[in-house]
Amino acid sequence: MAFEYKSLAFLTIFFLFAWVPVSFGKWRAFGLGWIGSNRVPVSGKELEPWAARCERAYNNLKDYFPGFIVAILILGMNNRFDEGTKLAAGAYVAARLGHYLVYGFGIVSLRAVLFSLGLFANVYLLLKIFI
Repeated sequence: MAFEYKSLAFLTIFFLFAWVPVSFGKWRAFGLGWIGSNRVPVSGKELEPWAARCERAYNNLKDYFPGFIVAILILGMNNRFDEGTKLAAGAYVAARLGHYLVYGFGIVSLRAVLFSLGLFANVYLLLKIFI
């Protein structure tokens, strides 16, 4: 199996479990009963800062992951994988994992660098479809 497909599979597994820290933070802030409820807003209670940052990081991942999926699938269907796509796919996955972690820890400057790296890697993959 091509490295690019493995990268997609690995990030998908991460994506499937990236909600866990957010839910843990919501459990701590709102209680177990709220987790099992219809999620009515709780007045006077907020997520701890780290959990709120993880939630924003997860939402950011949800927003940008589809572009990576499309790029990998189209490139693979057209036999366009090469050393550049392998490097870009690896960079994208590393950047997105790092982005989630540093966002959760509140490291703003590194978060911006990792977001930019992931964005550029994804743009490269998408442009590779046409070039």
